[in-house]
Amino acid sequence: MENEADAIDIEAIMQEIRRQIMDRKLGGRPGVAIQGRRLPPAFYEQLYQASLAQSELGVKLHVTRSAVPIAGPLLQWLRRKLHELVLFYVNQVAQQQAQVNEHLLVAISLLGQELEQEAEPNHPAP
Repeated sequence: MENEADAIDIEAIMQEIRRQIMDRKLGGRPGVAIQGRRLPPAFYEQLYQASLAQSELGVKLHVTRSAVPIAGPLLQWLRRKLHELVLFYVNQVAQQQAQVNEHLLVAISLLGQELEQEAEPNHPAP
């Protein structure tokens, strides 16, 4: 049997892994809190997952090939141009939504950090 000194703190390992992934994904931009003592690990896991999803927000171009003889290349070119036009506007909206999401994630993260500090005995009362 393992005693408490030999026990592996899986949550601490996961927090370090999350921190390293976030550092790589965000490229040094400030991210969300991914660890704490007072709030449950699921809270930080959800913040982490939301931040990862946020970093990949956008729509990519996908045009299928046309099997129509002779006019196929022309149809494919026209489809590509129409998709590019639609994606231009969709990605503008996605960029605005990404900004809203980022502000909300940071606000929730700050709220979590404030709750964590309230749990510490050395934190002065407001």
